[in-house]
Amino acid sequence: MGFPLDIFKKDPDKYFILNYAPIFAKLNDFEKILIMQKSKVVEYNKGDSVYRQGEPPSSFYCVISGRVRIFTRPQSAADEAAHHFPGNGIDTGKVTLEYLNCGKYFGMISVLTGEHHSVNAEAANDSKILELTQEDFKIILHKIPELAIDLSQTLSRRLKKKDHIEKKIFESNIISIFSAVAKTGKTIYAINLALSLKKETARSVILINIAEDERGIYRDFGVRALPADNGADAICAVKLDSSFPSEDSIKSAITVDSPSGVSIVNVMYQSANLSYPSRLNGFLTYLTGSYHYIIVDMPALTEEPIFNILNQSDAIHVISDYDMSDLKSLKSLLVYLFKKINYPQEKIKIILNAQEEPVRLSHKEAADILNYNVFAALPYLEEQYRSPDTAAKRIVWESPELEYVRCVRRIARELGDVRVGLALGGGAAFGLAHIGVLKVLEKENMPIDMVAGTSMGGLIAALWTSGLSASEVERIFLEYNNNRRKTYGLLFDFYIHKMSIAKGGKIRKFLERHIGSKTFQDVNIPLRIVACNITKRKEVIYSSGRLVDAVMASIAIPGVFAPTKIDSDLIIDGGIVEPVPIGTLVRMGIKKIIAVNVLPSPDDVMRNYAFKREQREEEKKAAQLKNAWGRLIFRLRSGFYDSLFPNIMDIIVGSIQAMEYVIAESDCQKADILMHPIENGVDWIDFFKVERLIKKGEEEAVKTLSAIKSVLNE
Repeated sequence: MGFPLDIFKKDPDKYFILNYAPIFAKLNDFEKILIMQKSKVVEYNKGDSVYRQGEPPSSFYCVISGRVRIFTRPQSAADEAAHHFPGNGIDTGKVTLEYLNCGKYFGMISVLTGEHHSVNAEAANDSKILELTQEDFKIILHKIPELAIDLSQTLSRRLKKKDHIEKKIFESNIISIFSAVAKTGKTIYAINLALSLKKETARSVILINIAEDERGIYRDFGVRALPADNGADAICAVKLDSSFPSEDSIKSAITVDSPSGVSIVNVMYQSANLSYPSRLNGFLTYLTGSYHYIIVDMPALTEEPIFNILNQSDAIHVISDYDMSDLKSLKSLLVYLFKKINYPQEKIKIILNAQEEPVRLSHKEAADILNYNVFAALPYLEEQYRSPDTAAKRIVWESPELEYVRCVRRIARELGDVRVGLALGGGAAFGLAHIGVLKVLEKENMPIDMVAGTSMGGLIAALWTSGLSASEVERIFLEYNNNRRKTYGLLFDFYIHKMSIAKGGKIRKFLERHIGSKTFQDVNIPLRIVACNITKRKEVIYSSGRLVDAVMASIAIPGVFAPTKIDSDLIIDGGIVEPVPIGTLVRMGIKKIIAVNVLPSPDDVMRNYAFKREQREEEKKAAQLKNAWGRLIFRLRSGFYDSLFPNIMDIIVGSIQAMEYVIAESDCQKADILMHPIENGVDWIDFFKVERLIKKGEEEAVKTLSAIKSVLNE
């Protein structure tokens, strides 16, 4: 985020999307400025058409805020009439392919190929869209080759099958599941990943089992058994020998699992057949016209044909346990793939699967041995769920409470581009309302795939994702409810320093007591914490290291708490750059965002002022009815309060929060769901009003539940 501040002021929408949309975020400042100069921001009302099916190429589009629906209509007038009921305005002819939200782009195929639009795009909500004309888009691709490469990869996936739109497949992905050694839990992962993709995305999924021999064939899930020559039943499997199998034979070999709806087919592996990899590639390409996700359970072999097959995949999930020798073998394999075969590194995702408890190595130690990022770590799965006779069990459907299942479902939602992110904003004491929101989301079993927190939001997020339930977090803070002395004793360890009035040592001890030495690799849900490098005037996104260190940096309110020093840089409160970390979630590719903004608006401040003035008048009237001693106590208490408030900290924090609210108000337009729990009669320093603030968060979350469910079900 190296843009000058005046660019943000001039065009905050372009500034936001170019810094946070994954397709643009990694570009340099010069390239981003070029796009800013060539592009425009267009606003659409709900229901407005962006472009229609059959229209010539127009522009490249990227969603800034709101949502865009991509859909098809019947091609003939007769079909159109059959799907439209005059008089009631109901149009059943629309076949929705996808909803696009902040950071997602579209219109690319027509712009690059010159073909007319094969789908419709319309605003599902009031939306802002960044638009680049076809001519300007091609100029930009010529000047920014890196952008052209990224877009060409997406284009190739969407054009695997020329008739993908007619078959209602907007984009098809082939994901191979591979392991260099046996007994790493590869097959059970492949099966449950396929089931999870179907469950989470409601799209078409086929699971292909490439079996070395008949012992490796799937015999569960209702796979068809056909009579063999000797009269016994033989499992139906596709054989890719001298000729490509007929469509009828392929269909007869595919079984649809009930109740999941996942299609399953066995394919025999033929290592001696030199043309086998190309034949299998043709088979997979054939299936891309009918399935959104093709999961391929590969044999645990390290042979040239296997590598050729893997190279045709869009992604490869390599499964490994934590065994030292297996990890070293995997490291050697990765070196071979990257250096000898030139595999794209981003194509390979390492999945660590615990085969024993406790594991011998930590997540970090395993990653260090591999010298490669670990995509996900699956927890230990008890023997009853992974023994040979239950290896094909539908764990996702039958045991959804297992942590293993939750992890696989999170992976599926990431692959399916339906991840849900939760952005918890800063706001000092107001941030206690986040706990109430978490209680409701937890109670309703809302899927949360990533949490981003700023300042107090980061503190609450760190506690929650570290393994504490929302109720446990609530109990921690209720110890300070209505206890000013205990609360202020925690917050302020006053000391004389040129940078702040409090050191923050007691808060650090508080965090270490409840979080310990846990790191970002130890959290139950992926977490990002936002801070600000005030020396370089840019944001810092913490995603590794100790949670306590990240939180301490993020909550360092300027002038109040001591900043964190890294080398010669000073790190302070993240609210300075991103008060509600929606952009951080957009940058991570999160599809649906729930945001909680606890910063009071100017109207909230005025209401709070009026509320407190009325409250004080009532206290004054009540005091006048008391005896002389009671009236004296009231005057002394009022005088003491007036002598302390407002003070320098109120002025500093009030000024900062006023600025942060302006930024937050703009950024929050990019969220799918926004909560704004504000309680009257509370100030930024009132950390002892725990119960009231948590209750307010609960009330706000309950009010938005129907809207959240509606968005998540799209």
